[in-house]
Amino acid sequence: MLFFPPAKINIGLRILRKRPDDYHDLELSFFAVPELCDVLEITPAQKDTFICDGLPVAGDSQDNLVLKALRLLDGECPGKRPPCRIHLLKKIPMGSGLGGGSSDATHTLLGVNREFNLGFPQARLQEMASSLGADCAFFTQKQACIGYGKGDELHPLTTGQNQTFTLVVVVPDFSVSTAQAYRNAQPQEGRAPLAELLSAPIATWKETIGNDFEKTLSPLYPQIDQIKEQLYREGALYASLSGSGSAVFGIFKRQETNLAFSFPKSYFIHQSNIPIP
Repeated sequence: MLFFPPAKINIGLRILRKRPDDYHDLELSFFAVPELCDVLEITPAQKDTFICDGLPVAGDSQDNLVLKALRLLDGECPGKRPPCRIHLLKKIPMGSGLGGGSSDATHTLLGVNREFNLGFPQARLQEMASSLGADCAFFTQKQACIGYGKGDELHPLTTGQNQTFTLVVVVPDFSVSTAQAYRNAQPQEGRAPLAELLSAPIATWKETIGNDFEKTLSPLYPQIDQIKEQLYREGALYASLSGSGSAVFGIFKRQETNLAFSFPKSYFIHQSNIPIP
């Protein structure tokens, strides 16, 4: 059985406060990018096998979130899951803030549950996904969401735009660890609700919406601002860092499809359509 774990972008990300458990309370949006996706194949086998191809994935393969998801399922239903072969083709760059690893893990939960009729309901799968990573829960949803808490308290989001736009994602030739992004975080409360700002015309987003990680990451990585500036020069309605970086995206009017950029050849560039409800 084939699955296509999509990337995500965050249009707006606020760091509100530090929590007693050393996490941070956030307010952020999640939008899936269906045309930028990994490929996950799950099939019955004689023994468990995991193969990962495509873009490079750093670290020990046994620490891959796909295998962590598989072990989590086994802990929930010992001995019930038959052996399987999982083949992951990576097309979403790692360490980019696009949620590729989280999406892979969540679709492993969803896919194995479906392939082997394990019987876990949607609500339980969302809880399990949340335990693997703060943004994993979003990938159990089929719609845009506003996230609160660690990012796993999800509410359906409708901005009122009801349009399909052109999305350009640019990933420079470096990654940013989540720990590094949070190290110098500057929490701030008391701002207008993100959902309210997203319901305003997209032309206003540049002035009212942003990603708090840019405040601390842009001085360390000037490429972030350089990419944003170029996207705006090319006519982006809105441009921002996604998640904790390093990907920067721009949203353009749909008819602007013949975009020409002069980014370094080492940069990853993706262009597709994105619906904004």
